[in-house]
Amino acid sequence: MTSSPTPHTAQERKEHIETTVMLTKNGRPRSLHQRMADYVIPGVSIAVINDYHIEWADGYGVCKKGEPERATPETLFQACSISKAVTAIAILRLVEEGRLDLDTDINLFLKSWKVPANASWKPKITIRQVLSHTAGISVPWFAGYHRNQDIPTLLAVLNGEQPSNTPEIRVTSIPGIRFRYAGGGYCILQQLLIDVMKQPFSEIMHALVLGPLGMDSSTYEQPPPAHRAKLAAAGHRKGGKPVAGNWYVYPEAAAAGLWTTPSDMARFALDLQCAREGKPHQLLSTPMVKELLTPQSHGDDRGNMGLGVFVQGTGPGTRFGHPGDNAGFTSSWVSLLQRGQGCILMTNSDNGWSLQQELLRTIAQVYAWPELPPRENHESLAMEDAAISDIYVGEYELRPGLSLTISRGGDHLFFQMPGQPPLKLVRQSDALYVLANMDDTITFVRDGQGNVTALILQQGAAETIVLKRGAVG
Repeated sequence: MTSSPTPHTAQERKEHIETTVMLTKNGRPRSLHQRMADYVIPGVSIAVINDYHIEWADGYGVCKKGEPERATPETLFQACSISKAVTAIAILRLVEEGRLDLDTDINLFLKSWKVPANASWKPKITIRQVLSHTAGISVPWFAGYHRNQDIPTLLAVLNGEQPSNTPEIRVTSIPGIRFRYAGGGYCILQQLLIDVMKQPFSEIMHALVLGPLGMDSSTYEQPPPAHRAKLAAAGHRKGGKPVAGNWYVYPEAAAAGLWTTPSDMARFALDLQCAREGKPHQLLSTPMVKELLTPQSHGDDRGNMGLGVFVQGTGPGTRFGHPGDNAGFTSSWVSLLQRGQGCILMTNSDNGWSLQQELLRTIAQVYAWPELPPRENHESLAMEDAAISDIYVGEYELRPGLSLTISRGGDHLFFQMPGQPPLKLVRQSDALYVLANMDDTITFVRDGQGNVTALILQQGAAETIVLKRGAVG
C-alpha cells in the first residue's frame, strides 16, 4: 500500500480501515463496502483489539442478501473452527482443576464412548495430542446438516452411524508423530466434557468459558434457540445464494458449533493475552496459557499448533489464533503474542477468505503491528487445489448398473448423470461443491489415508451417499 497520513484516534483508524481496504495498482482506494461487492459478500462483522481492550467493533452490509436487516455488532455469526479454540479452554480449565490430565490415555476419562481399537491394536491417545491435532484421528472437518433433515446425535457422529454424513471417528495414523488436522478429535473432547461434567455440552461451555467472560451473545446450542436465531446471519454460497434454511446445524459443536460475535470473541482473545502478561484475567493461569501457546507440532500454512490454537511467526510479530469456515460462513481470529492487539473478522459468505486477508493486512498496517501477515501464494494454492480436485475424479455407483461421473475440465470439476449434460461444480471448500445454477451440493468423503471413498449428494433435506467405484472402505 502507498503511504498515507497516520490515523491518530480510534475513530480515524476505524474510518481508514473502512475506506482503504485495498489500493489498486494506480493507487486508488477500494472501500470495505466496495470490496464486499467485489467478492459478493452480504455481511461482515469486525472487532479490533488495541492496547488490551476492544477499541471498536462494527457490522457492515446485511444479514441476508435481498433483505433489509443490517449486520450489526450484535449479529450472530458461526465461528466455524474457531469453536475448537474455545473448547480447548474448557478442557484446560478441567486440567487445572485436576479433573483431567493432558498426558494420560483419554479412554480412562471417557465413559459413554471409547476410542475404538483397530482390530487387535488398541491405540492410546492423550488430550494433549487431540488438542494439538497429533493424535492420528480421522475425519478432518464436517459439512453440517440442513435444519429440516434428521440430525445425528454426537454418539452417531463418533460411530459413523446414520444419519451422520461422516465416517466413524477413530485413530488411523500412529499417534504423537505428526500434525494432521482432525475435527473428529474435538468430537471426542465434546464427549469427554459431557462424561466428566454430566451436563449438556452447551451448558458446560457456558459454565466454563462463555459465562465467566461475559460472552452473553454466544452459544454452542445446535440449533440455536429462537431468541438467538432471530439475531443470526444467514450463510451464503460463493455466487451469493443463501444457504438452504439460512444456515446448517453442527452437532459436532465442539469442532464447529459456536454462534458468536466478534466482540465476544475479542473478550475471549483478550483474556488469553492478559493471562500471558500477568494482567487481570478470568480463565486459565499464566503458566497454562503459556503452555497453550507453545507449539506442540509443526502445523500447516496456518502456523504451528499449540493446545487448540495456531501460533505463527517469530519475535515481536508472533501471533496466535484460529481460522474457520462452515457452510456459508468464514471467520478469522488473530492476536499478537507479545502485545495487546488483534482482530476478529467474520463474514456470512464462503467468499470471505480473500477479503479477510485484505482486512487483516490493512489493520496490521494501521495499528503498526510489528510484522504484516504474509501474502498468500496463489500459485501454490492453485497447485494444491488441482491436486485435491484430481482425487475426486472417477465413477460413483448410485446402484448396480447406474453410475454418475465426476470429471475434470481445465480448472473445474463436472458432475454428470447418464443421459444428462455435465454440470459444473463450484468449489466451496476442499471437499464441498455446489452444482452450478442448482441448489444441490456435493460433499466428497475421504478415509484416514486421504483416499476418496464416496460422495454425499444433498438435495434439500435429503441426502444420498454414493460410493466411489473401486474405493476400499
